[in-house]
Amino acid sequence: MEDENSPALRAGVDFRGTPNATQPVLEHIKPGKKRAPLLRYIRINLPKTTRLLLIAVIAVVGAASAAVALSNHAPFLFATPVLWSIFGAAAVFVAVALLTSVRIWTWGLTIALSSLLVYIAGLLGNAPYVWNGASVVSAAIWNLTLLASIAYMVLFWALRYGMIVAAPDKQNFMD
Repeated sequence: MEDENSPALRAGVDFRGTPNATQPVLEHIKPGKKRAPLLRYIRINLPKTTRLLLIAVIAVVGAASAAVALSNHAPFLFATPVLWSIFGAAAVFVAVALLTSVRIWTWGLTIALSSLLVYIAGLLGNAPYVWNGASVVSAAIWNLTLLASIAYMVLFWALRYGMIVAAPDKQNFMD
C-alpha cells in the first residue's frame, strides 16, 4: 500500500522498494553487518539551539583566555599575546556566527585546539594553580579553558558524525 500524498513523497523523498524504506540508514552499515552503529540512530534536530550552544562554548573559551591573560600569572613565556589572539579569534567567531548564517564550525575547532595547546604548554610551563601561587579563581578559569575546549571538540564531533545538527542545516524529519 502506497500513499501518494505522503509528506515524504511530496518532498521528493522516495525510498519505495528499499528494505523497510530505510535506504539512507543502510549507507552507514559496514559490510557484513546487518545494523548501523548505535550512535547512528541518535539524532537531535535542534539546529538553532545547537548553533547557540556552539557559539556559547567558544565565547567561554575566549573569555577564559582573556581572564588568564589579565591575571598576573602567565602560564608560560609569551603566553599573553597567544591568549589575546585566542580571545580575538573567539570574538570574531562569535560576531560572525551571530550576525551571519555561515557554517564556521571548523573555525571554532581551530580556536578550541589552540586553547588546548596553550593549556598543554601551560602544564609544561608555569600554569596558574593554587599550589603554584595562583588564586582559586585563576586556577578554575585556567581549567575552564581545557574543559570548554574539550566540550567544543565533542560537540564538533557529534555535528560531523550526524548526531546533532546546527543551523542553517536541518535533518528533514518527515514525521
